[in-house]
Amino acid sequence: MNRLRFPLSVAVTSLALVLVAIGVGGLLVNNALANGPFGGGMPGPWAAGHDGWQAKNLPPELAGLTDIPAGERFAHFRGVRVQLTDKNNQPLTADILPGTVTSVSSTSLTLTANDGSTHTFAIDDKTVIHARASAQNALSQNEKVVVATLNSSSTATAVIAFSPDGFGPHGPKGR
Repeated sequence: MNRLRFPLSVAVTSLALVLVAIGVGGLLVNNALANGPFGGGMPGPWAAGHDGWQAKNLPPELAGLTDIPAGERFAHFRGVRVQLTDKNNQPLTADILPGTVTSVSSTSLTLTANDGSTHTFAIDDKTVIHARASAQNALSQNEKVVVATLNSSSTATAVIAFSPDGFGPHGPKGR
Protein backbone atom coordinates (compact mmCIF):
# COMPACT_ATOMS: atom_id res chain seq x y z
CA MET A 1 0.00 0.00 0.00
CA ASN A 2 2.90 2.38 0.67
CA ARG A 3 3.95 2.04 -3.00
CA LEU A 4 0.55 3.44 -4.02
CA ARG A 5 0.51 6.31 -1.53
CA PHE A 6 2.60 8.72 -3.65
CA PRO A 7 0.80 8.05 -6.99
CA LEU A 8 -2.57 8.38 -5.27
CA SER A 9 -1.49 11.63 -3.63
CA VAL A 10 -0.35 12.98 -6.99
CA ALA A 11 -3.62 11.91 -8.63
CA VAL A 12 -5.77 13.52 -5.92
CA THR A 13 -3.67 16.70 -5.97
CA SER A 14 -3.86 16.82 -9.76
CA LEU A 15 -7.62 16.45 -9.75
CA ALA A 16 -7.86 19.20 -7.15
CA LEU A 17 -5.69 21.45 -9.34
CA VAL A 18 -7.90 20.71 -12.35
CA LEU A 19 -10.99 21.66 -10.39
CA VAL A 20 -9.24 24.82 -9.16
CA ALA A 21 -8.38 25.66 -12.78
CA ILE A 22 -12.05 25.29 -13.69
CA GLY A 23 -12.96 27.50 -10.74
CA VAL A 24 -10.42 30.15 -11.70
CA GLY A 25 -11.72 30.06 -15.26
CA GLY A 26 -15.22 30.56 -13.88
CA LEU A 27 -14.02 33.46 -11.75
CA LEU A 28 -12.41 35.16 -14.75
CA VAL A 29 -15.42 34.71 -16.95
CA ASN A 30 -18.22 34.55 -14.39
CA ASN A 31 -21.32 33.18 -16.09
CA ALA A 32 -19.27 32.02 -19.07
CA LEU A 33 -20.98 28.69 -18.69
CA ALA A 34 -24.55 29.98 -18.43
CA ASN A 35 -24.39 30.53 -14.65
CA GLY A 36 -20.80 29.96 -13.71
CA PRO A 37 -19.50 28.42 -10.52
CA PHE A 38 -19.38 31.82 -8.89
CA GLY A 39 -22.86 32.93 -9.92
CA GLY A 40 -25.67 33.60 -7.55
CA GLY A 41 -25.09 37.24 -6.74
CA MET A 42 -21.32 37.35 -6.43
CA PRO A 43 -19.58 40.08 -8.41
CA GLY A 44 -17.98 39.15 -11.68
CA PRO A 45 -17.16 40.64 -15.08
CA TRP A 46 -20.82 40.86 -16.05
CA ALA A 47 -22.17 42.14 -12.73
CA ALA A 48 -23.33 45.73 -12.64
CA GLY A 49 -22.39 48.04 -9.80
CA HIS A 50 -19.10 46.44 -8.82
CA ASP A 51 -16.32 48.80 -9.83
CA GLY A 52 -13.55 46.23 -9.54
CA TRP A 53 -15.13 44.02 -12.21
CA GLN A 54 -16.93 46.41 -14.55
CA ALA A 55 -15.78 46.53 -18.15
CA LYS A 56 -14.17 49.93 -17.62
CA ASN A 57 -11.75 48.35 -15.11
CA LEU A 58 -10.93 45.21 -17.08
CA PRO A 59 -7.95 44.97 -19.43
CA PRO A 60 -9.06 45.92 -22.97
CA GLU A 61 -8.65 42.31 -24.10
CA LEU A 62 -11.23 41.17 -21.52
CA ALA A 63 -13.59 44.16 -21.58
CA GLY A 64 -15.27 42.89 -24.75
CA LEU A 65 -16.40 39.75 -22.92
CA THR A 66 -19.06 41.80 -21.15
CA ASP A 67 -20.88 42.20 -24.48
CA ILE A 68 -21.38 38.45 -24.94
CA PRO A 69 -24.97 37.40 -24.12
CA ALA A 70 -25.19 34.91 -21.22
CA GLY A 71 -26.56 32.14 -23.43
CA GLU A 72 -23.53 32.34 -25.74
CA ARG A 73 -20.74 32.47 -23.15
CA PHE A 74 -20.10 28.72 -22.94
CA ALA A 75 -19.29 28.65 -26.67
CA HIS A 76 -16.60 31.29 -26.12
CA PHE A 77 -14.75 29.16 -23.55
CA ARG A 78 -12.07 27.28 -25.52
CA GLY A 79 -10.23 25.51 -22.71
CA VAL A 80 -7.40 25.69 -20.21
CA ARG A 81 -3.97 24.06 -20.00
CA VAL A 82 -2.08 24.15 -16.72
CA GLN A 83 1.53 23.00 -16.66
CA LEU A 84 3.08 22.12 -13.30
CA THR A 85 5.86 20.02 -11.86
CA ASP A 86 5.58 17.55 -8.99
CA LYS A 87 7.89 17.37 -5.99
CA ASN A 88 10.48 15.49 -8.10
CA ASN A 89 10.32 18.23 -10.76
CA GLN A 90 8.50 15.90 -13.17
CA PRO A 91 6.07 17.63 -15.53
CA LEU A 92 2.34 17.43 -14.90
CA THR A 93 -0.15 18.86 -17.39
CA ALA A 94 -3.86 19.33 -16.74
CA ASP A 95 -6.08 20.03 -19.76
CA ILE A 96 -9.64 21.35 -19.50
CA LEU A 97 -11.69 20.99 -22.70
CA PRO A 98 -15.26 22.33 -23.00
CA GLY A 99 -17.71 21.12 -25.61
CA THR A 100 -20.89 19.24 -26.43
CA VAL A 101 -21.33 15.47 -26.05
CA THR A 102 -21.94 13.83 -29.44
CA SER A 103 -22.02 10.26 -28.12
CA VAL A 104 -21.55 8.57 -24.78
CA SER A 105 -21.39 5.03 -23.45
CA SER A 106 -20.30 3.46 -20.19
CA THR A 107 -16.71 3.32 -21.47
CA SER A 108 -16.28 6.36 -23.73
CA LEU A 109 -17.36 9.88 -24.49
CA THR A 110 -17.08 11.71 -27.80
CA LEU A 111 -17.10 15.47 -27.64
CA THR A 112 -17.28 18.25 -30.20
CA ALA A 113 -15.08 20.85 -28.56
CA ASN A 114 -16.02 24.50 -28.65
CA ASP A 115 -13.21 25.05 -31.18
CA GLY A 116 -14.94 22.60 -33.59
CA SER A 117 -12.54 19.68 -33.14
CA THR A 118 -13.73 16.20 -32.16
CA HIS A 119 -12.23 14.24 -29.25
CA THR A 120 -12.98 10.79 -27.86
CA PHE A 121 -12.11 9.98 -24.25
CA ALA A 122 -12.15 6.68 -22.41
CA ILE A 123 -14.21 6.61 -19.23
CA ASP A 124 -13.23 4.21 -16.47
CA ASP A 125 -14.10 3.56 -12.83
CA LYS A 126 -11.70 6.34 -11.76
CA THR A 127 -13.33 9.01 -13.94
CA VAL A 128 -15.21 11.53 -11.80
CA ILE A 129 -18.55 12.35 -13.45
CA HIS A 130 -20.81 15.19 -12.36
CA ALA A 131 -23.90 15.14 -14.56
CA ARG A 132 -27.13 17.05 -14.19
CA ALA A 133 -29.11 16.15 -11.08
CA SER A 134 -32.08 15.02 -13.20
CA ALA A 135 -29.79 12.65 -15.14
CA GLN A 136 -28.64 10.90 -11.93
CA ASN A 137 -24.97 11.12 -12.93
CA ALA A 138 -25.61 9.86 -16.46
CA LEU A 139 -24.29 12.00 -19.29
CA SER A 140 -26.43 12.46 -22.37
CA GLN A 141 -25.99 13.44 -26.00
CA ASN A 142 -25.99 17.21 -26.72
CA GLU A 143 -25.10 18.00 -23.10
CA LYS A 144 -22.55 20.77 -22.54
CA VAL A 145 -19.62 19.44 -20.53
CA VAL A 146 -16.04 20.14 -19.57
CA VAL A 147 -13.59 17.22 -19.73
CA ALA A 148 -10.42 17.24 -17.64
CA THR A 149 -7.41 15.05 -18.48
CA LEU A 150 -3.96 14.70 -16.99
CA ASN A 151 -0.72 14.47 -18.99
CA SER A 152 -2.54 14.35 -22.36
CA SER A 153 -4.20 11.08 -21.42
CA SER A 154 -6.98 9.75 -23.63
CA THR A 155 -8.86 8.75 -20.45
CA ALA A 156 -10.97 11.46 -18.85
CA THR A 157 -10.03 12.28 -15.26
CA ALA A 158 -13.28 14.23 -14.76
CA VAL A 159 -16.37 15.09 -16.81
CA ILE A 160 -18.45 17.97 -15.46
CA ALA A 161 -21.82 18.87 -16.97
CA PHE A 162 -23.23 22.37 -16.94
CA SER A 163 -26.88 23.20 -16.60
CA PRO A 164 -28.74 26.50 -16.85
CA ASP A 165 -28.82 26.47 -13.04
CA GLY A 166 -25.03 26.61 -12.74
CA PHE A 167 -21.94 24.55 -12.12
CA GLY A 168 -22.17 20.84 -11.34
CA PRO A 169 -25.22 18.77 -10.54
CA HIS A 170 -26.88 21.10 -8.04
CA GLY A 171 -26.20 24.63 -9.23
CA PRO A 172 -23.73 27.20 -7.96
CA LYS A 173 -24.43 26.70 -4.25
CA GLY A 174 -25.07 22.96 -4.06
CA ARG A 175 -28.83 23.37 -4.17
